[in-house]
Amino acid sequence: IDEVAMQFDVEIVRLPTKHCGFNPMEHIYNLVAEFIAGFDEGAAYNAIEHAHRIENTFRTGDRFFEERVEPDLKDIDSDTEMELDNDDEV
Repeated sequence: IDEVAMQFDVEIVRLPTKHCGFNPMEHIYNLVAEFIAGFDEGAAYNAIEHAHRIENTFRTGDRFFEERVEPDLKDIDSDTEMELDNDDEV
C-alpha cells in the first residue's frame, strides 16, 4: 500500500490502533467488554431464556404458515415460466 501511495504522492496517516481516543472500534470494544463483564449468571440465563422464547414464537408462526397458508398459495412463477417458454416458441 505504501508503495502505491508513493507513486501517486499520497501520504497515509496511521492512527494508533489500540487507543480508543483515535479508534472508535476500540472504544466500542471496551464498552462491550465492560457490559459483558457486568453480566452475572442470572442475567446470562435470562438472556438465553429470552432467546429461546423468541425462537419458539417464530417456530410456531412458521409451522402455522407452512400448515395453513402455504397449501393455499398459487405458484405464480410456474405460470410466468410457462408464458416465457411459449413466447420463445413464436
